[in-house]
Amino acid sequence: MTEHENILEIIRRKDQTPISLTHPTALLVIDMQRYFVRPEYQFGQLFEKMLPGATDGYFERVKASVVPNIKRLQAYFRSKRLAIFYTACGSWAEDGKDLPLWMKELDHLGLDLLGKRIIPPTSDPSWQIDDSVAPAAGEVVLNKPSSGVFASTKLGESLHNMAIKSLIVTGLTSSVCVGLGAREAADRGFQVIIAEDACTELSEELHRGTLQSFAMAFGRVRKTGELLNLLR
Repeated sequence: MTEHENILEIIRRKDQTPISLTHPTALLVIDMQRYFVRPEYQFGQLFEKMLPGATDGYFERVKASVVPNIKRLQAYFRSKRLAIFYTACGSWAEDGKDLPLWMKELDHLGLDLLGKRIIPPTSDPSWQIDDSVAPAAGEVVLNKPSSGVFASTKLGESLHNMAIKSLIVTGLTSSVCVGLGAREAADRGFQVIIAEDACTELSEELHRGTLQSFAMAFGRVRKTGELLNLLR
């Protein structure tokens, strides 16, 4: 076996340990915004400008897997009156001056290639959570001018105040905001499970690698159907 195959076998054996969810559980829907979900907005347009066809698989997976599975989880959590939190990535400042350097660099690339910024301010329609998974009344949306939700919002404080013990994490994209948010949560003492078919990345390989590294140390990875069975 190769070195990587050995590690994958370790992950597989570690993952055989039975799971029991520690209640109460909350659902975290990360950055399911219009500009991440729909190809006509600036995120997809940037990569298509750089390499036509580069985002075809991504947007197909968002439509065929991510959105439907988040909707399944939303339906269950709402039926049980369990907490659902949403994050949205955007700047408070109209010109993006409050963003970290790497996001500013992405904005500059967008301005060079498209003539518009990639990371929208909260006032822009593309910042909104996509209609396909829109929050219901009373469900909280937290803006984060960074990739990490715990780094730039009061989510951790809210979860602790609500006595939440475990989180199911979904959204976009796997290797950036989803993966980082899940790791942040694990470091803060939450039991964390990523719904592997309710998130995706620009390539399947990036998606799979992110989930493997998360499962190696931080938490568990399960399909939506398995999670619904655990919740029940």
